[in-house]
Amino acid sequence: MKTILEIKNATKKFGGLVANEDVSFSVQEGEIVGVVGPNGAGKTTLFNSISGAHSLTSGNIIFNGIDITKKKSYKICKLGVGRTFQIPQSLNDMTVLDNVLVASLNRFKTVEEAKAHTEKVIAMCGLAAFIYMNAGDLNVMQKKRLEIARALATQPTLLLLDETMAGLSGVERKEAINLIRRIRTSGISILMIEHVMEVVMSVSDRVIVLTSGKLLAEGTPEEVTGNPEVIRAYLGGKTI
Repeated sequence: MKTILEIKNATKKFGGLVANEDVSFSVQEGEIVGVVGPNGAGKTTLFNSISGAHSLTSGNIIFNGIDITKKKSYKICKLGVGRTFQIPQSLNDMTVLDNVLVASLNRFKTVEEAKAHTEKVIAMCGLAAFIYMNAGDLNVMQKKRLEIARALATQPTLLLLDETMAGLSGVERKEAINLIRRIRTSGISILMIEHVMEVVMSVSDRVIVLTSGKLLAEGTPEEVTGNPEVIRAYLGGKTI
């Protein structure tokens, strides 16, 4: 199996604060890898480093054999890394169509081609009925889906999902899980931050556990949830 992402000894410091310290793991092509850990564990900081929002203090990030450690975010996106944000970053005064179209134009030279691609992505994400609605008028679930659609519109081979289940009901989570599985089936590898353990258990091939910025454990969902150190640090001493 081909390795699509390698995190090598990733360390990120903000002054005296060490947000990530010597984190190393990889993502294989076609995998869904979950990243879990308590608040403040350094999960989103790691995503920001992968996507180019900021550079690592030390260490390397290799995507498809290319060192992207110091690359700008737009160049990383062009290479095939898409991401969502925990708090949706939609353009609220623009329609769903135009929000996704802006992202599609990252890949297509003409508006016509970009629009055709945009409509396919919107339909895949279950937003076809809201295509001409302003993003600011969407509910939480719809905004989460729009966030995913905007990332998918850039045609990533690796998708970073940052807590896409936060604020969703049980039924909405099941629908979101089905969408994540469809995305993987389309050939996109997924690295996802998630606090809802039910979701992590049901969709992840492997799970990475961070605590205090460090890698605590890595393994299958079953291995991780049975790990005594993980139970103490993340699950509050309770097994699932």
